Amino acid sequence: MWQAFLRYLQVDRTFLLLVFVFSYLLVISNRVRAGMMSWYVLTPEGPLASFAAALLIFVLLRFWLNRQAEVAPSGNRHSIYLRSFALGLGAYLLFTNALGLLIAALFGNLARNFNPETLLHSNLSQVVDFLLYAGLYLAYHHSQQAAAYRQQLADYQQQLAALQLQQLKAQMNPHFVFNALNTLDELIAVAPEQASSYLQHFASLYRMSLRYAEQQLVPLSDELNFARHYFQLMQLRLGDGYQLEIKADDQAATYWLPPFSLQLLLENALLHNQGSAAQPLRVAVVVRDGRLEISNPLQPKPVPVTGNGVGLANLAKQWLFLSGENIRISRDTQQFSVSLPLLEEHAHV
Repeated sequence: MWQAFLRYLQVDRTFLLLVFVFSYLLVISNRVRAGMMSWYVLTPEGPLASFAAALLIFVLLRFWLNRQAEVAPSGNRHSIYLRSFALGLGAYLLFTNALGLLIAALFGNLARNFNPETLLHSNLSQVVDFLLYAGLYLAYHHSQQAAAYRQQLADYQQQLAALQLQQLKAQMNPHFVFNALNTLDELIAVAPEQASSYLQHFASLYRMSLRYAEQQLVPLSDELNFARHYFQLMQLRLGDGYQLEIKADDQAATYWLPPFSLQLLLENALLHNQGSAAQPLRVAVVVRDGRLEISNPLQPKPVPVTGNGVGLANLAKQWLFLSGENIRISRDTQQFSVSLPLLEEHAHV
């Protein structure tokens, strides 16, 4: 039960212990200022009551923070704090006054405990308590969120670096370069014009790869251009049995995404499928309604190729961090597709 309570408040035992110690010292300080210089200064009933009030304040704040997060999940954090603080304060004053009224009625002290002067003093004291403990709780909550965000950012940077390194290695590894140069040598002998086009795409791909290596997000238009160079390079090498179709709506120019994302998905399609003149592999890239979808028919190679899945897994983690959404992967007997939510502003990272 205690663990469930800690999970609900999203705090640990150390924080509550420090709050209790703080309550104890605060009560002792108030008693000394009031002129109490006896053993009574150290008795625990006052600190326990103050700690219980702190726990009530924490519960009310957590309740309203959860409600505000449900109502406006993407709302500004500071406005959520302010609304939760105001609602929590109102609920705390309502509860403490109702409890005081009940106790006064039971003991016949209504006139003494519920006159204007007493009510003003009591409510001011409760407002001060709420300000103090709510401030401690919100500061702790904010620091925890900031630490979690820093960890998420560090994980994202690590995943992005792994993806970029993987893509650069794929393009720089000797096997890739050897195949590219071998294809270029063959084209020079039989089709000089195609050889020139191949070399241009090859050079553009390398220049863009080196530029992307320093960036966290790139414009969708640049990534589409990168994908065209990459796929045309593959077409010249593999033949016309591989085709790429790109369709983008008018809003495509406003979107951003991590570099090499689209190329990784195109590589995945080429790795696991085959095409021919009679049955070409048609890869479709569609930008619509804020999403990027890459799909291809399932035309498996005679000898299945097994990938390690690291690239797609890293891509999924990046998107979850950047957009708060999971990428959608769908597969049936005829089609494989991946759908990604696009980012609308470069400032998201």
